Amino acid sequence: MHKIWKDRLPYLDLNVGLKKLPEMAQELGVNQEELRLFLHRSRRFKVYSKDNLTIRLITSKFTYPEYFMPTKQFFQLTGIRQGRWWQLYKGERKITEKEYSAICRHLKIDNKQAMDVRQLDLFENV
Repeated sequence: MHKIWKDRLPYLDLNVGLKKLPEMAQELGVNQEELRLFLHRSRRFKVYSKDNLTIRLITSKFTYPEYFMPTKQFFQLTGIRQGRWWQLYKGERKITEKEYSAICRHLKIDNKQAMDVRQLDLFENV
């Protein structure tokens, strides 16, 4: 990681998800696109985990969703493009049945586990 970003990590950790990208870029004195790309590469973006089936599915296979790094082969075999994947991962869009089953097949998640992921947890907020 470059020194310029290392110095700005505390600020980013506090403000990602709270402030908008243009505002943060202006305060840091960097190009908005550079900041967006850095946040994406380092996975320092807001992930909406409430009702996010993609994150719940990945978490059922991996302890932390950050451990899963999709490859070119993953995108080809599931038929999900990179842009769409990151929309699903961040919770910006809802996953379709076809995408859900493709990810389950690729990660070798059995039907029982796939159904368990879809079930609402009544005691989630307790």
